[in-house]
Amino acid sequence: MASSTHPLNQVQPDLFNEDLWEWIIEHEAFSVSDLRLKYGTAEPYHSAIAQIEAKKKYASKFKSLFEEQWIFPAGLALEQSSSLATASYKSSLFTTPYSADLCAGMGIDSRALSLRDECKRHLCFEQNQGLAALLQHNLKKSTIVPTPFELKTLENWIKENNVHQSELTVYLDPDRRVNKTRTFAIEEGTPNLIDIQGDLLALAARVITKHSPMVDILQCTRKLVGLKRIHVVQHQGECKEILTVQVPGNKEKPYLTVVEATSGHSIDHPYPSSFAIPHGPLSNYIIQPSASLNKSELHDLLANLHDWKRLGVGNIYTSATLPETSPFYKIFKVKAAFDSVKKVKLSGDYAIESIGSKITARELRKRLHLKEGRAQKLFYLQNGRTKLIVEGLLIE
Repeated sequence: MASSTHPLNQVQPDLFNEDLWEWIIEHEAFSVSDLRLKYGTAEPYHSAIAQIEAKKKYASKFKSLFEEQWIFPAGLALEQSSSLATASYKSSLFTTPYSADLCAGMGIDSRALSLRDECKRHLCFEQNQGLAALLQHNLKKSTIVPTPFELKTLENWIKENNVHQSELTVYLDPDRRVNKTRTFAIEEGTPNLIDIQGDLLALAARVITKHSPMVDILQCTRKLVGLKRIHVVQHQGECKEILTVQVPGNKEKPYLTVVEATSGHSIDHPYPSSFAIPHGPLSNYIIQPSASLNKSELHDLLANLHDWKRLGVGNIYTSATLPETSPFYKIFKVKAAFDSVKKVKLSGDYAIESIGSKITARELRKRLHLKEGRAQKLFYLQNGRTKLIVEGLLIE
C-alpha cells in the first residue's frame, strides 16, 4: 500500500459531520488541484478534499460506498484495493460465524465479510494508525486492532469470544512490498503465510489468502499446507485476484475454479491437469481465452471438451463450429486470412494483436493505416518464419 501524500495529514474521521458532507457535495465539481491550492492541508478541508478526489477517480468502482458516506484515506493507491464485486465474491467463500482479517488495509474485504448474515463477530488487524482510525469509523460492528498481526492477540480474541475452530475463518491479504518494491512471491508477503500457516490452521476451519494475479499458481500447490481450492477471480474481463483456500488436514488434490465475480459464472477442475490439444489449420472461428482463463490454464480443458484445435501461437484456438458465448473467452468469426502483410488490403476500425512476432501492433496499425476499433480484429500470428494474418469479427 502506498504511503500517503501527506504522511502526517491522513484523513481524520472525527471531523465528518453533516456540515462537512454538505461542503463536499457543494465542491464535488471543483478541481482537486484548485481546492488543494486554496486550502492546503488545513482541516477539515484536507480530509474533505480527499473524499472528492476519491470520488472523481473511483466513482464506478466504489459507487455504493460513496452513497453510504464511507470515508476514504488520502494519498493511497485505491486502485490496488479490492473492488466491491471481488470483495463480495470473497465473502461468499466464508460460512463461519466468526472471521478475522489479518491485514485489513482500506477495509473493503472486511466490510463484505462483516456484512454477511452469518457473521457474529469480525476482527481486523491494521498496523497503519491512520487507516485503523478510518476502519474504526467505517466498520463500527468490527473489532479493530491498530497493530501488525500477532498470533497471541488472535488467540486471546478467540478465547474471549469462546470461538471453536469450526466457527472461524481467517483471511489474509499480505503486504507485498519488500524494500519499497512490490513482490509476488508468497513467502515474501507480510505477514509471511508460509511461516504462520500451521498456527492459523490449528485455530481456524479455513484460511483464505489473496495473492497477486502475477503469482505462480503451481508454486501455491507446492508450498501451502492443506490446500483445498484455488480461485482465479475475473472482473470485467481482467484477472484480478488469486485466492487460495486451506483446510486443516486436507490431503486431497486441490480444485481450481475460474470465476467471473459479477455473474458468478465459473469453471472448475482438479489442479494441476493437462490435456494434449492437437494443432490444426485455421477454421471458421478463432477462440481467444481471457487473462483469467490463461492464468488458470484451464483453456486446454475447454479445448478438449469442445474439440478446439491450437493454432500454434500463444493460447489461440480455432473451431469449425460456433462455440457457446462465455465471459472466459472471445470468439471471432474468420473473415479472411493472409500469409503476408503486403496482401492485407483493409480499411476502417480494427483492434490489432501481434503474437509471436517482433512486429508490434502499433507498427502494423501504422503500416496498414487502420484506425482503432473493437468489433473487427486483426491477428498477426508468427511461429518461426511462418506467418498467419487473420481478419476476424467479434461475436458477442
